[in-house]
Amino acid sequence: MTSNQLHVAKIPDQAELISRAHALLPILKERARQAEQNRRLSEETVAEFRAAGFHKILQPRAYGGFGLGFDTAAEVIRTLATACGSSGWVANLFIVHNWQMGLFPIEAQDEYWADRSDQVCSTASFATQSEMKEVDGGFRLTGHWKFSSGCDFAGWFIILKPSSTSMDWLLVPRSDVTIVDDWFVSGLSGTGSKDLILEDVFVPQHRRVSILDLVAGTTPGGKAHGIPLARLPFVLPAVWGIPPALIGMANGMADAVQQTLIGKKALFSGELQSERVANQIKLAEALTDIHAAELIMRHRLAELQSWGDNGAPPSQLEALSSQRDASYVARLMGKVANNLALMSGATSINLSNPIQRYQRDINAGVTHVSLIWEEAAENYGRALWELPPKRR
Repeated sequence: MTSNQLHVAKIPDQAELISRAHALLPILKERARQAEQNRRLSEETVAEFRAAGFHKILQPRAYGGFGLGFDTAAEVIRTLATACGSSGWVANLFIVHNWQMGLFPIEAQDEYWADRSDQVCSTASFATQSEMKEVDGGFRLTGHWKFSSGCDFAGWFIILKPSSTSMDWLLVPRSDVTIVDDWFVSGLSGTGSKDLILEDVFVPQHRRVSILDLVAGTTPGGKAHGIPLARLPFVLPAVWGIPPALIGMANGMADAVQQTLIGKKALFSGELQSERVANQIKLAEALTDIHAAELIMRHRLAELQSWGDNGAPPSQLEALSSQRDASYVARLMGKVANNLALMSGATSINLSNPIQRYQRDINAGVTHVSLIWEEAAENYGRALWELPPKRR
């Protein structure tokens, strides 16, 4: 099936998609503990995500997607993560990965969406060992990759492989991949981010995107579809995929702490926890930090969209300030989570209480390699003093 043969359904707006996300919150809260125990989301949850069309938010309209902006994606991701961190995380990746698919050559997109417009994929970005050989018509790929979130539901995989230039993207079907059930972790367990093994897999040339095109904003699919943000270096929008999920988790955690302390008394004084001035100040501070993070995120996403619409990439300092803020938001949500956990008291460590899961999920999320605060801050600081980028 080609792009011209796909039926284009009515496209929902941002308000409708957020409403669909809100409708799922009660059941996602109920399933959160089970998702953690199963180390993956349920089939029902992913089916509901598909039915709601979340994976289509950034998907090209030529392939049955909605072709909306990152602002809509961020608000949906943030909303879902308030109920379950792993659900928000995987929803984020399904959404962003289908945007990434829109950057591949059209021939690869025709293959990816050949049978269904509700296809989802996963990525694998860190190789413990790998080998890529150039052969006639493409490449042969062998190796062991880590952190393939949502892999149990993916029909295709984007594999990041060091090439002669840097990290190129290579697209492979599920039939060429072996999933290793090794995801035993303390946070974001429900994401099912397992390892992948590829053994001498042939990857045609048209299923590759060069890092040079990603950096320059000249990807073949981005040009073919006229995707505004594809005119920018890929890293600029990419770093804003995870922060909305972390903000949502922090929102959910703050609500859980507030609810936990209702009617609860201090052990020795008998004072109601909600009437303690210290708790009132701590909760106010947490909610203010979360709100500040939301404002930063929305400002930066609007800025990115403007750069893309105008076809005018930002200066180095502007680009680094956006990346700085993404890392700062992640670091801030980690601080909020740990402060809320201290405030909530010893009963919050019970596995039946979602507070401890929110804290672990947030602390796991802020370790993502794209959000290392020290590197982002150093890069920005060097640019402020007009120093050359540090070689790593």
